[in-house]
Amino acid sequence: MREKIKTFFCLFIVCICMGLTVNADEAIRVYVNGKRLNNSVILSGDRTYIPLRAVGEAMGAEVIWEEDSKSVYVNFTEDDMVAQTAYDVSPSVVSIIGNYKSSSESAKYNNPTIHGSGVIYKSNGYIITNAHVVKDITNTTVVLNDGSSWPGDVLFSDETADLAIIKIYKLGLIPIKMAEPESVVSGKTAIAIGTPISMSMRNTVTKGIVCGNNVTVSDSYYKLLQTDATINPGNSGGPLLNIKGELIGINSSKYTGMGIENMAFAIPVDTVIYAISQFESYGKILRPDFKISLEQSWEAKIGLPTNKGLTVKQFDGANLKEGDKVTAVNGIEVHSITDWNEALKNTYNGKDAVVSYIRDGVQADTIIYG
Repeated sequence: MREKIKTFFCLFIVCICMGLTVNADEAIRVYVNGKRLNNSVILSGDRTYIPLRAVGEAMGAEVIWEEDSKSVYVNFTEDDMVAQTAYDVSPSVVSIIGNYKSSSESAKYNNPTIHGSGVIYKSNGYIITNAHVVKDITNTTVVLNDGSSWPGDVLFSDETADLAIIKIYKLGLIPIKMAEPESVVSGKTAIAIGTPISMSMRNTVTKGIVCGNNVTVSDSYYKLLQTDATINPGNSGGPLLNIKGELIGINSSKYTGMGIENMAFAIPVDTVIYAISQFESYGKILRPDFKISLEQSWEAKIGLPTNKGLTVKQFDGANLKEGDKVTAVNGIEVHSITDWNEALKNTYNGKDAVVSYIRDGVQADTIIYG
């Protein structure tokens, strides 16, 4: 009968044969899914050996030693990994609660308070959430994973990007790790943590996949991530994570209606990083005012792939005119209004932009200012 041994066994991934020269090297650092292991490391030639139990348990696996048969069993499932990820990341997830600014709103919902979720991104108290979470509340309070409450100051809120930054005055917090934007692809596991419906449900977990990235919906200024991880009121502002516990997005909205199931959306990590960078540099997100009105094709309006550019409907200047077809901005092709916004997000220098356009069949470039 197999028996789990509670004491720590230094079981090695491969057996070290008799006569093999090995050296312990405490200077070597070993990370598993971004988490450093505090175990001795043995070097043998060009190979590094560390305890099997340390690696297995760091990955959320169950490691069992059977004394009678001198056997090691490593049992690992995705459920183990999701549970470990949720456990590791929960200290970086907060609840945000406050009072309605409007007494009519309080009466409408028969509740004096409103709440959402947020994510710590700096250890000295900086938290990212949705702008709509903090829009209509006063007496903003942040509830940490340990249950302690701290007054929060809203330092930044951008309704266009639907992102806001709150500051609490506490040190030593555990910040979330940001995923590399290019690592976020359709089909990978997505884990949502937040406070849906009630404060009694703080840091509850749902799991799904990334259904699509670079998704455009009717009211989105930038592109979004689509996920089927269950999102409910109160999850807004909380993290969408990959299996390694890295932030891939900020949960923001969902579709509801007859025949619609599990269509939720998150603000991608690249937009989150962009908003934080803009806040730290300028205190706000710099957006141009080119005094231009553009119209996208009918294909772009309904989400069909298209090579068509944007039609100039109005421009307050001499270098573009009504009917011109804009094909690129700052060297990035644009086929929809969201493409235009994304291109400027990634390239706008605060002064001008180079616009490529077609007029009477002739391609040309011009600079517009704003």
